[in-house]
Amino acid sequence: MTTTFDAGPVTLERVREHVWEIPREGDMRVPARVLASEPLLEEIAEDKTLEQLRNTTHLPGIRKWAVCMPDGHQGYGFPVGGVAGIDAENGCISPGAVGYDINCLPGDTEVRLAHGRHVTIEELVTRFEREEAIVADAGGLEPSPIRLLTESSDRQVFEVVTETGERLEATEDHPFRTRDGMSPLADLEPGDEIDVQPFDGVEHDEPADVTLLTVEDFEDENPQLRRVLEDRDVLPLSTADETFNRLLSVLGFFTGDGSFGGEGQTWFYGEPADLESIREDVKAIGFEPSKIYSRERNHEIDGKSFRTTETSFKATAKAFRKLLVKLGAPVGPKIESGFRTPDYFEHLTDWQRALYYRAYFGAEMNAPAAQHDKNLYCPKVSQNRSVDTVEAGRAWLEDMDAFLADLGIETNEIEVFETDSNADSEMRRLRLGVKNDTENLLRFFTTVGYRYNRSKRRKAVKAVRYLRLKRQEIQRRANIAAEAKAMADGGVAAEDVKAAFEINDRFIERSIWGGRRGPPRPGAEFPNFEDFCEACDVRDDLTLPTEIESIAPSRTTTVYDIGVEHDAHNFIANEFVVSNCGVRMVRTNLTYDDLRGNEEELVNALFANVPSGLGGGGVYEGSTDDVEAILNRGMDWALEQGFAVEDDLEHCEDEGYRPEADASAVSKKAKDRGKNQVGSLGSGNHFLEVQRVTDVFREDVAADFGLEVDQVVVLIHCGSRGLGHQVCTDYLRDIEQTHAGLLAQLPDKELAAAPAGSQLAEEYYRAMCAAINFAWVNRQLVTHQTRKVFAKVFETDWEALGMDLLYDVAHNIAKKEVHDVGDEERELFVHRKGATRAFPAGRPEVPSAYRDVGQPIIIPGSMGAGSYVLRGGEASLSESFGSTAHGAGRLMSRTQAKNEYWGEDVMDDLREQNHVYVKAQSGATVAEEAPGVYKDVDEVVRVSDALGIGDKVARTFPVCNIKG
Repeated sequence: MTTTFDAGPVTLERVREHVWEIPREGDMRVPARVLASEPLLEEIAEDKTLEQLRNTTHLPGIRKWAVCMPDGHQGYGFPVGGVAGIDAENGCISPGAVGYDINCLPGDTEVRLAHGRHVTIEELVTRFEREEAIVADAGGLEPSPIRLLTESSDRQVFEVVTETGERLEATEDHPFRTRDGMSPLADLEPGDEIDVQPFDGVEHDEPADVTLLTVEDFEDENPQLRRVLEDRDVLPLSTADETFNRLLSVLGFFTGDGSFGGEGQTWFYGEPADLESIREDVKAIGFEPSKIYSRERNHEIDGKSFRTTETSFKATAKAFRKLLVKLGAPVGPKIESGFRTPDYFEHLTDWQRALYYRAYFGAEMNAPAAQHDKNLYCPKVSQNRSVDTVEAGRAWLEDMDAFLADLGIETNEIEVFETDSNADSEMRRLRLGVKNDTENLLRFFTTVGYRYNRSKRRKAVKAVRYLRLKRQEIQRRANIAAEAKAMADGGVAAEDVKAAFEINDRFIERSIWGGRRGPPRPGAEFPNFEDFCEACDVRDDLTLPTEIESIAPSRTTTVYDIGVEHDAHNFIANEFVVSNCGVRMVRTNLTYDDLRGNEEELVNALFANVPSGLGGGGVYEGSTDDVEAILNRGMDWALEQGFAVEDDLEHCEDEGYRPEADASAVSKKAKDRGKNQVGSLGSGNHFLEVQRVTDVFREDVAADFGLEVDQVVVLIHCGSRGLGHQVCTDYLRDIEQTHAGLLAQLPDKELAAAPAGSQLAEEYYRAMCAAINFAWVNRQLVTHQTRKVFAKVFETDWEALGMDLLYDVAHNIAKKEVHDVGDEERELFVHRKGATRAFPAGRPEVPSAYRDVGQPIIIPGSMGAGSYVLRGGEASLSESFGSTAHGAGRLMSRTQAKNEYWGEDVMDDLREQNHVYVKAQSGATVAEEAPGVYKDVDEVVRVSDALGIGDKVARTFPVCNIKG
């Protein structure tokens, strides 16, 4: 019998059947447990679920253990299917452990990727899992794997324009990095500063898969050398390999500031921080670099002596040296080697060629500098070649010139002139410069720039800012000149024209009397480049603040967002640094035979009468006062308004009301989002499904629940819509800022928590309880509308159809509950993210109708696999803080699902093979929820039943389903 399970960085120990433990170590406060069979555990281990579960154990006040349910999968910070009991007196409460929304950008937004590329966020949909986005971290810009990508339709976006002309569209809740941390766009206004990183890179193209090197290319070498290259997966080497991209960068820098030494040595020279970046790439290729050496060197130029410090490192592997040679590295003195552009460059994409040239420019091109006052020098590269190799040098520069031209970057003519010759050969100096007009320099610095040279990169960031400000200043003065000329031409006296503008009189005179050729120059008050650089603050991550000029509504469009693995949780988009539900079941006294023949009419009627999909539109559209009443009173409001009956409240968790709820703790923005969504399904995995009972496993319990084989029931799965998401987002931001000290102690920013007893903890708990009240009312109004549809289709009052609520249970919540934690009973914040409460018989919180039998549990499955009704198991309190799974759990991301499935095909298959009728706002939504994207719900429930945390009562199968 297996006693351990190796999941990469996490090893689990078997406690007993279906119970696995991550032992406590390091800063973990408690162990972590996974409740799963081995097949489910293998699926859980495929993403970051186990790492997130282990991180959860670092939360202050966590008791006993953190638990992952059988349906667990990766979430944000806290795994979906995760449960944690955290001391309500000296622990904390975490919005990330309850659930919150992510925010969005239009599909044409450019996202920075590794290797100096950019791609639209929409293009990432089909390939994000194999890409790395660039993250702005305190230590610099770093690539980070993209783990999640979301897509939402019909969202309002706003355009942000900065003082230097950067533009980005985003939803109002999308966070932008500011001096004080991340702030949603809705909290920003003109005059505020946000961070930008002014480099775009080259547009991504899929590289060709051309084999460059194989073992046969090294057949004359020592067999050990060939084995080294094969063992490191360098051979065979293709233009599509990740290793090749790193080699291009290293090769480019070596061509500038590298050399071969004796005994297979390959040397690189530069500043220590830059050399460290090259060392990391050499390691990633598979070779071990030396430490960085430092030595003093004496020089004499024009009779003047001086001393410099030279820093360098070497790689001593002969295989690495031979690899660079095969790829075109200069051998011997570069002035005499005759090296040219490697032939394989004809197969490379623009961004791959940029890897080589960008690194070479880091080594050899001059940094941005002032030519005079407010104009910049042409960035140049030059090299000496012997007379015998000067044509090879010219050809090499011509290829560089052609590369830059392909990116729209203009250059000067290649210059060749005599230079000092050495004793061995006559020399020529060749030089190529980038033209120094503003737009051309901007294109160069933001597209190609420098690699492996932080000083030049920092200066390039300042140059971009300076040139953009200069462009804005010239445009401002040009506008004044045009207006002044128009006024003068219209008969306005010169003195009156001068008085109309805050600018010197001479400028107005030249504007109206034609004394200027071409656009105006910046005024005397505009700083020169060197003074500007002294005052311009560029951070270590090469970002700098810029002022917002305007924020304005733009359009309604499909939007996307990505989640990265890096702890900084941001990415760069268009140069900007950016970064609760439940279920209920309603019984009927109809049988499946009563329903047959009416399926299509029923699904169409439900789809027409129950609002679904993203955005607004609900059964009830009220005022802010109505929303506040719902937040404060929950199902009591629905009863008073005629949307519910007393029996609904008696069969709802907590009778549909959280007394701690406080509408004043909910932001106006959240209330506005909820105002027109009361009584709506939303989208994603939310749905309304008419089902038939196919199996009963415990006759006595099923009878108490009012269930029998062939009976028709209705399952409704939805939550607090945009209001609940906004509540979590609001408090997460406030908690991150207010309790930054606690956040710094946690391994993942997404676990941000407020200490128990703090003002924010109390306010968040009251706001979350209000959102729970809203969710209960939302599901109740969907139920109300469903009852009306059934009454019309079957021409019978809903009461006569026996459409009574079996139970309503929340999923994504944190509740104060008393639990035995081993040595005592404590009041805990029990966080259930994608998990459901599962209290056994006798627990006072269970409604009186079920207190003697145990709380009903509703576990939705996929559209083709059915769902389950369970009851709270006796072992749930000791094993899982009275919790069990809330569904089947995803196997496949939504994006993967849309790549694998076609929504219309899924609907056709379900209808033809399973007699399930599906109606949705879009085929994409159906594809996202196709049966194959979920874990085996039968196995999830089997484990729950075997562990005694949720006992099987009945199984249902879909008849018709509506989705957003």
